[in-house]
Amino acid sequence: MYSIINLLCGIGLFLIGMTFMSEYTTEAFGEKLKDILSALTKNKFSGVLTGLTVTGIIQSSCATTVTAVSFVNAGILSLSGAVGIVMGANIGTTVTSLIIAFNFSDIAPVAVFFGTILKMFSKKRKIQAAGMITVGFGLLFIGLNTMSSSFEALKDNPDFLYFISKTDGKLQGVLTGFIMTAIMQSSSATVGILQALSMQKLIPVTTAFYIILGQNIGAVIPVIISSAGTSKTAKQVSVIHLLFNIVGTVIFLAAMELIPFADIFSFATNDSMKISLFHIVFNIISTLLLLPFSDLLLKISELLTPFFLFYRKEK
Repeated sequence: MYSIINLLCGIGLFLIGMTFMSEYTTEAFGEKLKDILSALTKNKFSGVLTGLTVTGIIQSSCATTVTAVSFVNAGILSLSGAVGIVMGANIGTTVTSLIIAFNFSDIAPVAVFFGTILKMFSKKRKIQAAGMITVGFGLLFIGLNTMSSSFEALKDNPDFLYFISKTDGKLQGVLTGFIMTAIMQSSSATVGILQALSMQKLIPVTTAFYIILGQNIGAVIPVIISSAGTSKTAKQVSVIHLLFNIVGTVIFLAAMELIPFADIFSFATNDSMKISLFHIVFNIISTLLLLPFSDLLLKISELLTPFFLFYRKEK
């Protein structure tokens, strides 16, 4: 029971750390980020670069994509530009997993202390925000360590091991990733949990790859919800996001039958790094393959949107 409580505490610290990093970065640079989004998305190619950059900074693909939905709804952003942002945001969200793979756990307590000092003793808003970003960075790794130690205690728990074994399959892994991310509303958090599991050798790295495919689809759920009450064009952004992630997942499910990704990433120092590399490769290759077909995605999304959740016919 203690291990479960400790695990929940670790997940909570991890999530609040990510939240601090995202929200306070947005607070510090929010207006500038909005200007960047509206100015640099004249076409799908610049949209990809913009989505990647903004998401890499604010550590939340959901926030970037939801912003794109709201901008399209307000007529500030073209649908073509939004397609690029969606694809770029998927690449940008891999930054979190890469940070985790390098494991800065040793400096995490120092980061929390230093960030707290900046928050408490500075009167400048941006410096306070920088302090809270630093606190978030530290909490993320403290949470990761707490999760990892909890999983270590669960190594001999038969119920937990039985549950893990049930995800040792292709479709089961995809479904698990989808459900986890739909519930937690954060693909980065799901990948972080997988990396914590891998640290204790509790999950095969190939199984983690399948779960990552599913979490990319689950990450669309918050965007779908955010599209409620918006225009048909704005809803198309959600549909395009869903189509992009589903098609990318299907492509990689087929590719994994032929390509031994775990062996390709054998140069990585640990399984956590392999998971991060797969996350990055999946999103980059999906973007490179599907970006040339973005116009086709637009046409398909236009056909599907009237059958989509929250759709209301415009008068």
